Amino acid sequence: MDALVELCAVPALGAVALVLVLEAGLLIGVVLPAGSLVLGLGVLGGIGALSLPLVVLSVAAATVLGAALGHHAVRRRSAGGSSGGAGLGRHLPTRVLRLVDRITTPLGDVIGRRPVRAAATAQFVAGARTLAPRLAASAGVPLATMLRGTAPAALVWSGGLVTTGAFAGAAMPLVQDLLAVVGIPLVLVAAASLLVRRRLRLRTLRPTHSSA
Repeated sequence: MDALVELCAVPALGAVALVLVLEAGLLIGVVLPAGSLVLGLGVLGGIGALSLPLVVLSVAAATVLGAALGHHAVRRRSAGGSSGGAGLGRHLPTRVLRLVDRITTPLGDVIGRRPVRAAATAQFVAGARTLAPRLAASAGVPLATMLRGTAPAALVWSGGLVTTGAFAGAAMPLVQDLLAVVGIPLVLVAAASLLVRRRLRLRTLRPTHSSA
């Protein structure tokens, strides 16, 4: 099993990196489970299947690349005279569009005034990681200015999630050993409890049979 986990670890890292690029690069990214996937990579790092620094840097780089692609896509569409993300937005479910509107309204008010702070804050909010680069581009914020907030925040975000997952992964063998030690007494107690309950039930039924 350990060999299989190590064999699948590197492809898993590549797949999660691709999801992170899509999360910020495409509007559909608002529904992608990026955070939980990064936690999963941290677990793989905690059990030794992946290098933790490699995971943190890969996650941060993929997030920044996705943000840059999202920003570039909106600027390119704006230059071509079309609205960024409108075509894809028509295919999203109504609930997702409402979520997009809920996040866009306050974020759009802030990103034009304080683009660096808004870009940094957006990295810690699911959905905002997708919308912030697009709003920054629509507000005329240069890519370099946006990345001043995105890049360091992405590194902190990835480091926090990966470290949390790594602690969980490192604790798994300890939990398994604890369950193995505690499990046998629990089974014995459960078996004894069932035996006692069965005997009490038989004692309760005996007088009924004798009187009948």
